[in-house]
Amino acid sequence: MDEQKSSESNDLETPVAEPTPAPPEATADGSAEDSGKTLKLNRKEAKESGDAEAAANTGDRAPENGDSGDQGENSNNNGGGRGRRGRQRRQKREPHTPSANPMSLTDLKTKSTQELIDMAKEMGLDNMARSRKQDIIFALLKRHAKSGEDIWGDGVLEILPDGFGFLRSADSSYLAGPDDIYVSPSQIRRFNLRTGDTITGMIRPPKDSERYFALLKVQDVNFESPESAKAKILFENLTPLFPNERLTLEQGNGSTEDLTGRIIDLCAPVGKGQRGLLVAPPKAGKTIMMQNMAQAIITNNPECYVIVLLIDERPEEVTEMQRSVGIRGAEVVASTFDEPPARHVQVADMVIEKAKRLVEHKRDVVILLDSITRLARAFNTVVPSSGKVLTGGVDAHALERPKRFFGAARNIEEGGSLSIIATALIDTGSKMDEVIYEEFKGTGNLELHLDRKIAEKRIYPAINIRRSGTRREELLTSEDELQRMWILRKLLHGMEDLPAIEFLLDKLKDTKSNAEFFASMRRK
Repeated sequence: MDEQKSSESNDLETPVAEPTPAPPEATADGSAEDSGKTLKLNRKEAKESGDAEAAANTGDRAPENGDSGDQGENSNNNGGGRGRRGRQRRQKREPHTPSANPMSLTDLKTKSTQELIDMAKEMGLDNMARSRKQDIIFALLKRHAKSGEDIWGDGVLEILPDGFGFLRSADSSYLAGPDDIYVSPSQIRRFNLRTGDTITGMIRPPKDSERYFALLKVQDVNFESPESAKAKILFENLTPLFPNERLTLEQGNGSTEDLTGRIIDLCAPVGKGQRGLLVAPPKAGKTIMMQNMAQAIITNNPECYVIVLLIDERPEEVTEMQRSVGIRGAEVVASTFDEPPARHVQVADMVIEKAKRLVEHKRDVVILLDSITRLARAFNTVVPSSGKVLTGGVDAHALERPKRFFGAARNIEEGGSLSIIATALIDTGSKMDEVIYEEFKGTGNLELHLDRKIAEKRIYPAINIRRSGTRREELLTSEDELQRMWILRKLLHGMEDLPAIEFLLDKLKDTKSNAEFFASMRRK
């Protein structure tokens, strides 16, 4: 890794033409006059060639244009006189002009192996059919870089304890891999970068002694210019408020899937900055409900950045979520049950840090977590033992970080919001799950309860109307709508849980929207 750092620092400098040695006959002759003339001539040629390279080289840019290198540190590694000449040339550099045919590392990752092989044949790279996908990408980028074209990449920054970092890819759920992009400590200090920052920039392929792509120039930080990103207020210093802007889940298309969103809007309205618990026993339909909620948020609130985080789930459910929600623009991040607990913790930390950085830029972020119970189990496994064990084998300090994750949801007074809807498992037969639920019970400002008896009768969504609700719901609804919701609750409160949801579903199926449903209530 030290070789990677040093080569990165030297790569950011303008190539300097070394003075060529005097011809053998001049050196053997020992003539001081001839050698002096030769040295002056070589210095002049080196200066002219250096200026020409600085103007033509696509990797050389003006420092104020977002160059990722720390020029002050790098110049000290090249010797005194050579460093002074380098500084003089850097003052004469012109801004980098984009190439006509740039290549994106992110686009290459999304292509299939066969598509990459076809691209390699077009670029004159043979015998790539039996190579790994990563090796094909390496070869394509190196060939593209030799032609003088730009290479671009992006990812979410993870800073390691050693001071440097890597840009992880959301396509691989932020799992460390050979296609990560190296970010030097000088770049992190210069742009005040933190874990979770989404960075786009120019990169270069690894050299012979290196293993990773390297970031050359920072173009965007969290979808904004690097200079504007420096002045953002820390997430912890922002002012939290109750949610006061609604996330409408009703799509109004009259479909069966829309019934889930309509019932949630009636019994537990969701707002931007909501901290909600979806309390569900096994086989109650919580995963399908999460899919419907994600689709509704994407459709009705395109300004929201939706992240679906699946912890300790089955691989087939991850694929289903990617195909149902991921193709619509949501980011699906998963760590399946065959991954170690440390992997669950790492992916959860990356997601929450990315969400915080986006909220600092006044973005509205929604995280759908399935499930917070399994995330708490993972934290309980990796946390160092404190010697104090609660009921069910839960360490006394194990729930601190899951609570910090869940407690990050808030509506921000200065702009932006972070909403977290997390599922909590109950009735699993595990004492640990009961303790985890009791610890999180009451920490949210929204609760949705699913009933297994309703689900066993194959009635979906299996929502327990009487136990579900939202705190300060008057901030999210109009006065007239609030009065209608209260009247409906009073009517359903006299019924049992199963007849209540059956009655409500029958009435909602006769109308296409909640407004039409309220109008029918007014007529009656």
